[in-house]
Amino acid sequence: MKTLNLFGLMITAACTFQACQSPDSRTAGGDSTSTDTAQTPQDTTGMVADTGLKASDKEEMKTGKPTYQSKVDSDEATFLKEAAIGGMMEVELGKLAQQSARPEVKAFAAQMVTDHTKANNELKALASEKKILLPAAYPADVKAHIDMMKKMDGTAFDKHYIDMMVNDHDKTVTLFKGGQQSQTKEVKDFAEKTLPVIMEHYKKAKAIQSTLQ
Repeated sequence: MKTLNLFGLMITAACTFQACQSPDSRTAGGDSTSTDTAQTPQDTTGMVADTGLKASDKEEMKTGKPTYQSKVDSDEATFLKEAAIGGMMEVELGKLAQQSARPEVKAFAAQMVTDHTKANNELKALASEKKILLPAAYPADVKAHIDMMKKMDGTAFDKHYIDMMVNDHDKTVTLFKGGQQSQTKEVKDFAEKTLPVIMEHYKKAKAIQSTLQ
């Protein structure tokens, strides 16, 4: 009877050992040849451990498309975005004002289109490099103002346009002086390069304004 019980225990132990070594249990237990080596280890910061590159940078290198993770601080990003809105407005209103019957207003408007188109293109290139998404449309209040001006003509339009150019360029001078304090060299260089042009616009707008009083 004791021998029979011992034999039963041996059978039970053998079955238990086989169950532990079955294919299913080996897979669940983590065979050294399983999928552990099929994946690239990553840490919790999004850095790919085997390259030291951020996952977003690897994606950009693969696709050639920017991921738009800003490379400047929030103040610099705000400066670029505000400059973009102002630049778009200067070009659109400049094209509209070239219909003026006054030669001085027409010439000033043409200069606005030329100078701000150039500055806008430089700004777009800088924003792309620094991965800043510039506004594609005007804020609602700016759009409403432009739409209102499109309904004006003659002396009323000329006076309103030049008054607006004086006020806006005064504010833009302040904006770009702030941009000169940027810690990012390229942003600072853009502000310093563009500021003298804006100051010249301001002076010319003031001179024309004095003739329209």
